[in-house]
Amino acid sequence: MERQMGNRQTVTAEEDARLVKSILDGNRVSFRMLINRHAATVRMFVARFIPMLEDEEEVTQDVFMKAYESLQRFDTEKANFKTWLLRIAYHAVLKHLRNESRLELVELEGLRLETISDEATDAVLGDTTSHRLTLLKQAVSQLAPDDQMLISLYYYDGHPLKEIAYIVDRTDSYLSSRFQWLRKKIYQTVIKLERNEKD
Repeated sequence: MERQMGNRQTVTAEEDARLVKSILDGNRVSFRMLINRHAATVRMFVARFIPMLEDEEEVTQDVFMKAYESLQRFDTEKANFKTWLLRIAYHAVLKHLRNESRLELVELEGLRLETISDEATDAVLGDTTSHRLTLLKQAVSQLAPDDQMLISLYYYDGHPLKEIAYIVDRTDSYLSSRFQWLRKKIYQTVIKLERNEKD
């Protein structure tokens, strides 16, 4: 099953590369085909962070415009087309969120991140009860936009660390330590939310 999935991804990447070559040779219909193949992925990614439909559509359109304008820089040696497109979407969403400045970040007191054990973090983040999942979702929503997208790409969408490193233009080692920090930050926020419920 895993091998079939890998083969399917390889075939898709090869088909995408052929379409890109066709576009660069002047065939505009091929770009419409590329959009159709990847529109749902991009729209779903954008909508996760930009809930207003009008803004979501605008950012999604911007992603494809930017992709079209940058197509000559697409390099199959660095990433497949879908990953390259998500890189553009990541930066477009981040730019939109920073311009909107709608995020309210919560100040956290009490627990210092370096004192939180991995065991305690695993216990809280591994709890799948309905109430705890609600708190986890709230905790993630209080992270900075770029951190929310890291969580989304890794935990929700299941992208490998190497792909995420390409999408967000960071090193694998930076991301490994960032995820460790984020896990503890989310743990800290969940504990704070639970305390607030009891007060």
